[in-house]
Amino acid sequence: MARLAARLRKEGLEPVPHLVARRLGSLPAVEDYLKRLTEDAGVVQALIVAGDAPTSGGGLHSSLEILDSGLLEKYNLRTIGVAGHPEGHPDVTDEVLREALRRKNAYAKKTGASMYIVTQFTFSADALFAWEKSYAGDIGRLPVRVGMPGLASVGTLLKYAIECGVGASLQAFSKRYASLTKLLTVSAPDGIIVNLARYRARTPDTRFSGVHFFTFGGFQKTAEWANKIVDGKFEVTEDGGLVLI
Repeated sequence: MARLAARLRKEGLEPVPHLVARRLGSLPAVEDYLKRLTEDAGVVQALIVAGDAPTSGGGLHSSLEILDSGLLEKYNLRTIGVAGHPEGHPDVTDEVLREALRRKNAYAKKTGASMYIVTQFTFSADALFAWEKSYAGDIGRLPVRVGMPGLASVGTLLKYAIECGVGASLQAFSKRYASLTKLLTVSAPDGIIVNLARYRARTPDTRFSGVHFFTFGGFQKTAEWANKIVDGKFEVTEDGGLVLI
C-alpha cells in the first residue's frame, strides 16, 4: 500500500490510504505504516476505519483507538475520513455507533483536524435522509460523503452488499433484479444521484457534501460515467434515472 501510494503521488493523484484498525492490529504497526506512508509517499490524509475482522491479534478494535493515540498528529495527517453507517451495522448497536460519531466530532474539535464522514454504500437515498435526520446531533458539523456503488454487475453488487451488511436498501435492490438473467446487468447509481441532488436543493443545511464511489473492480467504467455526469452530459428521465448523452 505504501508503494502504491508513492506511485499514485508521482502520477499526480492524491492517495488516501485506509488505516484498518483490526487488520493493523497494534499501535506499533499503525506507527510503522504511517511512517512509511508519510515519509515515502507524501501521504497527507487517510480514511480510518475499524474493519470487519471479528478480532485483532494485536489488541486494536476500533478507529477511535487510532484517533486517541496521537499518531495522526505526530505524522501530520490532518485530513481524516471516518465511517458512517446509515443502514446500521450487523455487529454494533445503534448507541455505540452514535457515541463513536460524537467522539469523532470531539477529536476534530480538539485537534483542529479536517474530518469528514464516508458512509457505507447504499442502494437507497431514503436510508441516507432518514439517517441524517435521526443522527443530526451525532453527526454534528462533520461533512458527509455518500458512499454509493460504482458501475458493476448486479451479481457483483449483491455479493459485496451481503458481505458488507447493507440492510434495507439491499432488499429493494434485490427485488428489482430478481431474475437470474439480470445478474450480469451493469447497474449505475443514477437514482441515488438524482434523489440526492433534489434533497440538497430543498435542504440547504444538509451535511451531505459529496460522494464516494466503491467501484468493486469497475474503476474505469465508474470513472468514465462519473466524469460524464460532472460534465453535464446526461438527461434526467421521467422515472428519476439518468441517460448519458
